[in-house]
Amino acid sequence: MRVFETDARLCAYRLCKIGFRRQTLYLCPDRDDCIEIWSLHSFIPNSWRRIILFPLIELLYASYTISQTEPYIYGLVVALFECDVPRISILQMNIDDGSVHAFDLDGASGEEFENKVFLDNVLIGCGDRELFMYDRSVVMGPIPFWVIHLLEDTMTFVIQSEPICAEETEERCSRFPIVLNGDSRKVLKIRDNNEIAIYDGNDNKWNVYEPSEHSHIDLSEVAARGVSETYGRSGHRLGAVESLLNIFTDGVTCIAKVFKNGTHSFYCIELDDDNKRYRILPASSCRLPQHIQQRFYAACTSSQFVFICSKGIAFVPLRPSSLRELSFLALQLQHCKLIDGVWSGGISEQQIKDLCSCKYQRALV
Repeated sequence: MRVFETDARLCAYRLCKIGFRRQTLYLCPDRDDCIEIWSLHSFIPNSWRRIILFPLIELLYASYTISQTEPYIYGLVVALFECDVPRISILQMNIDDGSVHAFDLDGASGEEFENKVFLDNVLIGCGDRELFMYDRSVVMGPIPFWVIHLLEDTMTFVIQSEPICAEETEERCSRFPIVLNGDSRKVLKIRDNNEIAIYDGNDNKWNVYEPSEHSHIDLSEVAARGVSETYGRSGHRLGAVESLLNIFTDGVTCIAKVFKNGTHSFYCIELDDDNKRYRILPASSCRLPQHIQQRFYAACTSSQFVFICSKGIAFVPLRPSSLRELSFLALQLQHCKLIDGVWSGGISEQQIKDLCSCKYQRALV
């Protein structure tokens, strides 16, 4: 694990995760007068860079996602832009040049949005082909899910409802659903009986996946507890789940994190869609410094997990580092300060290329 010092300009804010794009982490400080997007290369401690600054009169709500195929971060926001009337918009933010384009809610979707979209419960996501959002709080019954279409001719957006169907035989479930693939509406749920159910958006049905004999964790040992429940016309919702187990995904990889006795243990959940089986394999473990453990947000890729806190950013490898990565970090250690386990300073990737007389343009890590 390596802990990077937080840029001094961000220490006063709660830091919210947006996600990874390759080796770069994107996050934003929780501000109400503007949208700021910052980037941090996970191998370069002093690579903090503000890439977006979008002033607002007041930001009332925001949910972000990042595209893995295009240089965009998308934000679903409710904000006062230049007048006293709040607007619901999708912001398309270019991470290369810092430009921002706003798509306002189209009147054709106004009624659907007003009556069925509960902003406190929805998350926005980005697949390879489509933007989407879903209500993560519905654990039983149909899960509201919408595809988002950006209309460039009118600079508006519309939402198309494509709900995740309820299970034919509804088993009790107390955990939030996880969208694994928004393009195909592939959703994972862990039932209270510890079965894993996967929704296949192509067939519009739920399938129960059986554990492989090679699975390394028994889900019955990490049951949910302390649940606050509500029932309503839109399904069975949960307000909170206290659990040793949490599930994270970047849209490709699915990571289970178990926190027990002060240690975070990480497992990779591998799904065999052909045989409807799964296995949970050990990946890594760590103990966080207390100043990060107290409050953090988290994100993952197939190769690393990150704990995001205003007092430090902790990167945890989830697989053995490559020789190239180890060499890169060894050079960083020669040029950065390491105080109480926290990295600061360092040199840029271009400086490392210059040291190695490396002429080609590809990224080193």
